[in-house]
Amino acid sequence: MRWSLTQLKKFSHESIAVNEKVQFKEITDRKDVLGLSGTSVEGEMHVGASRIGINLTIDTVVYMLDSRTSENIEVPLHIESYEEFDEEAEETDELDENVHPVTHTLDLEPVVRELIVVNLPNVVTESDEVPAGGSNWSVMTEDELADEEEQKVDPRLSKLKSLLESDNENKED
Repeated sequence: MRWSLTQLKKFSHESIAVNEKVQFKEITDRKDVLGLSGTSVEGEMHVGASRIGINLTIDTVVYMLDSRTSENIEVPLHIESYEEFDEEAEETDELDENVHPVTHTLDLEPVVRELIVVNLPNVVTESDEVPAGGSNWSVMTEDELADEEEQKVDPRLSKLKSLLESDNENKED
C-alpha cells in the first residue's frame, strides 16, 4: 500500500481504486488483543494538484480475550474513513486528525494500523451471564444491599446500641 508521488501525479484529477489485503503481525501492545486475520482495505483515491484524498473501508477480524471469561473471541471490525495527504504540509504543522503530510511516498499502512487501533473496543464479551461473585465480592440486588446496610452497625456505635436496648428493657419493666 505504498505509492510514489510521481506515480500518482500521472493520474492527476482522476480516481484510482484501492483494493489490498494486508497482514499485520502485531497491531498493538495491549494484552487482550491476540492478533488479526487478513485485513481488507478498499477505497477510492482522488489525486489533486497537491492533495490526495482517500475514502477508505477497512474490514478485519480481531482476536481478543473475552473481558469476563478470558476466552478467545473474534471481534469483526468495519471502519470507514476519509483520509487526506497533503504535499505542502510539514510534520510540525497543526493539521486535522485525518490530514497527513506526505513527501515522496504515500504509505497507507500506518494510517490503516492507526484506524484499527483507535477503533478497537476497550471491553468486549460474548457472555450474557452476570458473574455471581469473586473471592471478596458478590452481585446483589438493591433490596439485598439495603437489607445488609440496615443490619450493619458501626463498631464505634455498638455499645450505644446495647445501651439503647437495655434502656428499652428497663422502660418496659
